[in-house]
Amino acid sequence: MLLVLQAAVQFLTLSLILNDQTMKTYILGLFVLLAFPMTTLAQDDLCENLKKVVTSSQEYFKEIRGEETSLEIRGVPKPYQKSTVEVKSGAEMLITADELYPEAVTYLDESRFISSELQASYEKLKKQITECLGDEWVGQEKDKTNDIFLEDTEFKKFILKENKKGKKVKIELYMYNQRELNKWVVELKIFGIGRNI
Repeated sequence: MLLVLQAAVQFLTLSLILNDQTMKTYILGLFVLLAFPMTTLAQDDLCENLKKVVTSSQEYFKEIRGEETSLEIRGVPKPYQKSTVEVKSGAEMLITADELYPEAVTYLDESRFISSELQASYEKLKKQITECLGDEWVGQEKDKTNDIFLEDTEFKKFILKENKKGKKVKIELYMYNQRELNKWVVELKIFGIGRNI
């Protein structure tokens, strides 16, 4: 991307020297086209990848289970498998090895302390996920305003469930202090169809 932008600037400079109005217009249009849709493209990727994970969660994530790994939780190693799909680029997703109660987990953002940037990231991700999944899902947020257990905390949890009868997928987006990592995180969990909800 950087090389394309550099090339565009060089061509624009050359066209200014040559005073070619058509070339200037073309290069300026190319620059605008390449520079500004990156955010939209990233959002589309997040939605597309989220739908892949959700679809695979209906079959215990079988299609996206990758290599085996483990994660230490309270000093005890817990087996996982790496997902072959990342909801957000660069954010590794892990799937529980237990197929009876499958869940996929990823940290979409993190910060050393609670911050306005992390809160804004949580709100943005909540909006993106909701818009991506559409009306076939029902959402509910839990925080200190509506949950007695969360009083005096900045903990937030957004719960999305498929709006249908029978077995369904559930998604939870959290913002909380992950004490084991000693960080504040925005965490996404997708519970597979095997879990009773």
